[in-house]
Amino acid sequence: MSSPSYTVLPCGVLDTSHATDSIIVTGWVLDQRLEPQKVLEAWASLVNAWPILNARLRQDRKRLRWEYHIPVKPAASESFAKLDIPGPIEFCYRFARPSQTISCTVKENPQHLFLPHAPHDVDALLREDVPITHIHITTFDDATLVGLYVPHILSDGHGVAAIVRALTAILSGENPPPPLEHTDPFLSYSQAPLTAPAPYGWRVLSLIETVMIYTRALWEWAFDNDLENREVFFPASDVARIKGDAMKDIRREHGENTDIYVSSSDAILAFCLKCKHPPTASNAPLNVFYTAGLRNVLSLPGPFLHNAVCMVITPTLPVSAVSEMSLGALALHIRRTLESQTTPVAVETWLRWRLQNTRRKKAFFDPWRGQWDVVTNWREMRLMDVDFSGALPELRVRCLYVWGNGIQPIPLRNWIGIWADDPSGGIWMSGFFPRRVWEDKRGFGEFIDQQ
Repeated sequence: MSSPSYTVLPCGVLDTSHATDSIIVTGWVLDQRLEPQKVLEAWASLVNAWPILNARLRQDRKRLRWEYHIPVKPAASESFAKLDIPGPIEFCYRFARPSQTISCTVKENPQHLFLPHAPHDVDALLREDVPITHIHITTFDDATLVGLYVPHILSDGHGVAAIVRALTAILSGENPPPPLEHTDPFLSYSQAPLTAPAPYGWRVLSLIETVMIYTRALWEWAFDNDLENREVFFPASDVARIKGDAMKDIRREHGENTDIYVSSSDAILAFCLKCKHPPTASNAPLNVFYTAGLRNVLSLPGPFLHNAVCMVITPTLPVSAVSEMSLGALALHIRRTLESQTTPVAVETWLRWRLQNTRRKKAFFDPWRGQWDVVTNWREMRLMDVDFSGALPELRVRCLYVWGNGIQPIPLRNWIGIWADDPSGGIWMSGFFPRRVWEDKRGFGEFIDQQ
């Protein structure tokens, strides 16, 4: 009997507990025309070191599990493609540029330029004989687009960053990275007795509540579906001003000598929440759902590509409180939530409850009255701090812009992504809100004319 052409690896229990139907697509705009062959050679070295990048995604319905089918002999060429478009990049793609003042612009999502040949959804990955990751190089006379396609079941944002940094390190002449450790560090949390308490703000929905939440989703899709993806750029001077204003509020409210601190991310997020929720008489409950990384909390094997996040929930506030609170108080509300819900004990509670309820419908807001926002902070990944110079000898290659999007069956809404630090010192934010939210002059609409 011939030996199988692949090895089977079960997907991690945390990976399959959420986001199994979504794909992370990330793109870098570079200021030079790269040599695609050099990128392919580096990609081949990386795939040989981490063959899971060339795996096929499958489901074993008898065992009720997701699996990676990893080829014994991975072929990097299956997951690499290139395209050359004569002429300057501006003829095809006018990507956002840093501005001197806060600016709010409609985001272009030219997936046909970044990843034209990758599968369009997770179902295609399950159905077709294609690798789970893809990289695409589009060259122009004066620029290059690098697109990376990674299903969320494989990686989170840190995993995406690890892949691109390993690739650029090989391009720069370094040795391929060490093999990945495939022991599931979260498995023990799913095997504990079914007595884990629910973490703050979460609950498992009953059948009636499940019907209610789907009814609400259908209503929003039918009557409030004018969603727009826009991005907001905060120049360095405004980042410093907003954080400074938040700290002034904190010193005024807690004393000049207080050691209370909020980060730039806390302050920028508080600013965005105030833009999204301008003054209102509504007392509807509001929760902010924040994906917090666990790599600094748990001792995970490195390098670790897979998902390692928990979802923290801010204590409920009435929507009206967002505009009534000072910027500093709101930023501190976020900071204290992150600190209290990412302690080792809180993380263990969340992991045990989450993994023991993987197949049950869960929610963190009231299905009818509650309002909610989802926040992802990718600043820690330093996505613009990448160096593809190894693909172009004797020239320095700079990243001008980082693009990102998600592929999922249900469009994102109420989502705030603190996306990347610009080399100029500014911060990029991206969001999915109804147009009426973006255009409200009491919030983001104030900055639309400052393009």
